Amino acid sequence: MISLVGAGGKTTLMFALAGELATRKGRVVTTTTTKIFPPGEEESPLLVTGGREAFPRIRAGLRSHACLTWAAASGPPGKLLGVTLPDLARLWGRKWVYYIIAEADGSAQRPLKAPREQEPVVPPETTIMITVLGLSAWGKGLNRACCFQPERISRLTGFPPESPITEDLLIRLAVHPRGGLKGWAPGMRAVCVLNQSDTLVDTSVFPGMAAKILRQARGAFERVVLSRLKPERHFTVIRL
Repeated sequence: MISLVGAGGKTTLMFALAGELATRKGRVVTTTTTKIFPPGEEESPLLVTGGREAFPRIRAGLRSHACLTWAAASGPPGKLLGVTLPDLARLWGRKWVYYIIAEADGSAQRPLKAPREQEPVVPPETTIMITVLGLSAWGKGLNRACCFQPERISRLTGFPPESPITEDLLIRLAVHPRGGLKGWAPGMRAVCVLNQSDTLVDTSVFPGMAAKILRQARGAFERVVLSRLKPERHFTVIRL
């Protein structure tokens, strides 16, 4: 089970991962424990809603589709409501689902966030947690126009409000136990994804930045990925 937290392209990354895994093995379920926008047909071929009573429809859907999306119900205009953790655990126990990818955090479409007390909603069964940070925030101000919960980011990183978002701020946020690593538990693998690399003027800073994240996370992150998901996908990986 893969859980995505943070901000800056979680939903797009979730469906990109689902597409890759679907071509390799199939039986992939994308879902959320918070809220997401309904997927387009190019992202997910089938949407199933409901709780445990939806399991037969999920199983039937995976016979004809390599991946599908599951949500509890339609919620506020344009949103799907997240499934419960008990229902997610029950589905994970079914041997006919190979992968579950859950968006486990919300960020109001901002590229950066710091989680509130009840966030993220990471299922305990998670085997890989992916922390996403949006590089489109680089150079912008630490404020609500760019960040979700900027006051919390300020407290966690030590940078005052309206400070320009720099490499150092991003690193501090990524590795903080109440920031990018909140929700991680020993036994989970963790990956830090620096997304929206197409917005960087100079990507040569990435290797050094990735090395600092790996070092300061003290083994929590096993790799850092520089990613671009649009218009075409590109990934650069730095490992421990």
